[in-house]
This record gives sequence, C-alpha cells and structure tokens, in this order.
Amino acid sequence: MRLSTRQDIDAPLDEAFAAISDFDYLERQILRRGIQIVRTDDLSAPGPGMAWRGDMTLRGQVYDVRCRLAEWTAPSIVRMEADSGALSCELEVNLSALSLNTTRLRAALTLRGHAFRERMLVQSLQLAKSRLARQFEEIVQGYAVDAGRRAAAA
Repeated sequence: MRLSTRQDIDAPLDEAFAAISDFDYLERQILRRGIQIVRTDDLSAPGPGMAWRGDMTLRGQVYDVRCRLAEWTAPSIVRMEADSGALSCELEVNLSALSLNTTRLRAALTLRGHAFRERMLVQSLQLAKSRLARQFEEIVQGYAVDAGRRAAAA
C-alpha cells in the first residue's frame, strides 16, 4: 500500500532540509507521543546508517520495529526504511525549491506485508485507504508547518 502527499514549506530549501533532517527533534516528538524509541547507531553526524529500535502497536499486534536511515542526500532526499520481520515500511521525503523562500515537500509511505497475516493486515488497511491518506496528509501538513516555523526561528 502506498500513500503520498505534497506540502509547501515557507522556508528556503537548505533551511527546510535542515528542519526536516533534525533527527534529535524527531526523536523527542516520537517520545512525546508515548512511543518508546532507542537510537542504536553510534554516528555523530546525520547520514545513512543511523538506526533506531522501538515497539509499535498496530491493530492490537505489537511489532518490534527497526528503522534505519537508508538515504540522506542534502538538500533534497531523506529515505527511511523500517522493518519488523514480516512487515516493512519505507518513507521517502523529497524536497525541491519552488522559489527562494518556498520549498515543496513530497512524502511517500509504502507499507508491505511479507507473511500471510501481515499481507492480510495490509489488505484490510487498503479498505480504509482514503481515511489513512487523509490522516497521512494531515500529519505531513503539520510537520511541514512546524518545519517552516523552526526554519524561520533559526
């Protein structure tokens, strides 16, 4: 299943990318939502190989999720991959400059099930795809607005 959206950020490309790839800020936001997450790499600067581990509950099933930064190409691409054994997810964020002070954010989320139970879970989520797409768009929109605010404050 694939969800995608695009939003505009009121900030120059470099500042928007810096706000989007502030992984310490992202970790704090995730922890505030009550999700336990632990960074498992020892990299000192952002880049491919950054990794996290956490637990996620989806439809009553608890998944041990491992997430890693697969691609980090400044100032345009951030791609993360998450895996819980039989369920995998990829999030790709592309940034492009629309003008000197406006950046377009394109986000795409792909969810795949590899075992029968997880394929059935993904299939059931397909039935609610329009609702999930709307929620995904709202989350990305909120994050884009927040990234614009943080870029303007920097």
